[in-house]
Amino acid sequence: AIVRHDGREAVTMAIIKQNEARMDDLKSEVDRLLAELRTDYPEISFEITRDQTELLSFSINNLLMNLILGIVLASVILFLFMRSKRLPILIVISIPLSLILTLMIFRLIGISLNIISLSGLILGVGMIIDNSIIVIDNVSQKRSAGFLLNDAIIFGTKEVFSPMLSSVLTTCSVFIPLIFVSGTAGALFYDQAMGVTIALFASLVIAISIVPVYIFLLFRKEDQLHHKASIRAFSTDRLTACYERVLNFVFRHAKAALLSFGLAVIAIVLVFDSLKKERMPEISHTDALVTIDWNAGILVEENDRRVQSIIDEVGEDILTFTSMVGTQDFLLSHTKDITSSEAVVYIKTESSEKLEAVEKAIYERISSLYPMASVDFSASGNIYDVIFQTDETDLEIRLQTKDGTLPSLSDVRNVRDSLRRHFPKVAFPPIVSENTLLYRVNLEQMALYGVTYNELYSHLRRIVGNEKIYTINDGAQSVSVIIGVDTPDKEGLLATTVKSGKGGDIPLHLLVNVAQGEDFKHLYAASIGEYYPICINVADDTVEEIMQWLKANVKDSDESDLSVSFSGNYFSSRDLIRELLVVLLVALALLFFILAAQFESLIQPLIILSEMLIDVAMVFIVLWAIGESLNIMSMIGLVVMAGIIINDSILKIDTINNLRRNGFRLLRAILEAGHRRLRPIIMTTLTTIFAIIPLLSHADIGSALQYPLSLTIIIGMTVGTYISLFFVPLLYYIIYKK
Repeated sequence: AIVRHDGREAVTMAIIKQNEARMDDLKSEVDRLLAELRTDYPEISFEITRDQTELLSFSINNLLMNLILGIVLASVILFLFMRSKRLPILIVISIPLSLILTLMIFRLIGISLNIISLSGLILGVGMIIDNSIIVIDNVSQKRSAGFLLNDAIIFGTKEVFSPMLSSVLTTCSVFIPLIFVSGTAGALFYDQAMGVTIALFASLVIAISIVPVYIFLLFRKEDQLHHKASIRAFSTDRLTACYERVLNFVFRHAKAALLSFGLAVIAIVLVFDSLKKERMPEISHTDALVTIDWNAGILVEENDRRVQSIIDEVGEDILTFTSMVGTQDFLLSHTKDITSSEAVVYIKTESSEKLEAVEKAIYERISSLYPMASVDFSASGNIYDVIFQTDETDLEIRLQTKDGTLPSLSDVRNVRDSLRRHFPKVAFPPIVSENTLLYRVNLEQMALYGVTYNELYSHLRRIVGNEKIYTINDGAQSVSVIIGVDTPDKEGLLATTVKSGKGGDIPLHLLVNVAQGEDFKHLYAASIGEYYPICINVADDTVEEIMQWLKANVKDSDESDLSVSFSGNYFSSRDLIRELLVVLLVALALLFFILAAQFESLIQPLIILSEMLIDVAMVFIVLWAIGESLNIMSMIGLVVMAGIIINDSILKIDTINNLRRNGFRLLRAILEAGHRRLRPIIMTTLTTIFAIIPLLSHADIGSALQYPLSLTIIIGMTVGTYISLFFVPLLYYIIYKK
């Protein structure tokens, strides 16, 4: 085997962290060790490549900055809406108090600060201050209505406690079904669910206990008139007038508004089929692993020469590379096992665009010079890819005979060639094979010279270095003891001699006949038996076309002896999406029961939840329009959105019910509730959106992972605010006007 780093011969080592070790400790220890080695061995160059600690540290630091930026943006919204100098500061104070309480609970229940839990905190920042905004705004309204300060604080807090508790419960309840998501994803997002849940309950405790005390301390020495002027937010006459005009327009065009509700249902069905579906969102990479199989019996030296030649020709944009040629010798392998005619090359570039250009150049160069070779590009194996296994191909075509056995090499090649003719734009990989030598024993010669089959078989195993005589077991490790010599070539092997039972040395070429052939290089098997896979990455509609063609021309054809089955990301992503759709339905059912208990009604929860149809439709339409896929993160975003966007409607319906109980007529109650809750609804929406805006980037794994979730929530919150302000009151009026 040969290993080169940036063209120089090297020895490469994989350093793998133990489960209980801290990443920062590993990094510092490796740095310390390298410093010592560089001092002790100045003639040797020591370099680190594929450093995952750097990637994770950057992601966590970036998420911490996003958390701070989200707090700042949310605070700016408060200062814009509240001209008072002290009230926004009072609300901002509730953020660190809630976070401190949240982190204390994290410590108690054993949740660490990681990419997922930090993302949960960022999602929760905008919602953390919602409760404080609602309490302060309601106390302000009570104080403006003439209540004494103590009474305004007590009654103002008491009045909104029930809808706030309901809002927190509904938001948290949507996370409960997420624990039933199968696989690593379900277990991993436990941290995110707990982060949001704990942060929201902490904010509720702060809003009903600490915030009222601070209001009292801030304004107890001020007289009533001065207090009214300072505690009230700036005038919202223009905002209120605009709200009334739009609300009147919606009520005058009630049929059109209801028609949009029906169109939303149709849009969900139509757009859902058109959306690209995948398991996890695509993460941009600046590095990759290139696996090359020359599909020819070449020496390691020739393999190395070809690799270096290709890299030299396309290497202008490559910052660094490490090539591993031939069979490697890792104790804990971090790359796939390869033979002498295969190579694995790690390449790193400045950007994902340059990486894509380098990959294309490598593929085109190898295809033109060595058409029988196969080239595969994959992620370099960072933590994200290892956990979520995003390297699964879109479609894996599994070929078998109809008896469930491995097909012949010629049959597989015929199918592959037919596919290339019918789908010329799709890159079908070449069939990987190897030349073989088949040794058949000559039984007559063996009988003549007195050599038994076991003696001959044992001799061959020893010659090719495959005679294991013992295994040393040490804890979790086992080492095989093998007797053998360096593997000779064909002529050298036939020139060896075997001891016969008569005491003579018999040349091996007298006992065996040699035939040359060709066979598959790798064997694949599953529950269906042995098969040969053809793996391709194409769009969903092309996947469907290829499957239909194969079913018609291979699987269901009377002339073909082959059977075809399919696997890949196309199927696993759809299974996961269906699973999350069930989770969404369960979450909506939980929301319905919680709202039914609060409002003591079966109709009002349906009014509130009806907005979900329009919100989901708009999310699907926007994702489709901008080319985003429907994946586990965007689906979790839909589930989370379900718990967030109905909070405004809960507050609106609760206020309407209270006003009607106090003697307001229906239309007057709807209008008055709109006036009272207009500013807190807009403020809470904007603070939530602005708090998660920093996640709308692909700068690191953490942000890129949360991008579809954040985008979904922002779309849903934007549309949901309009629905809460105008569509929900319209439904309420239509249902209760008689």
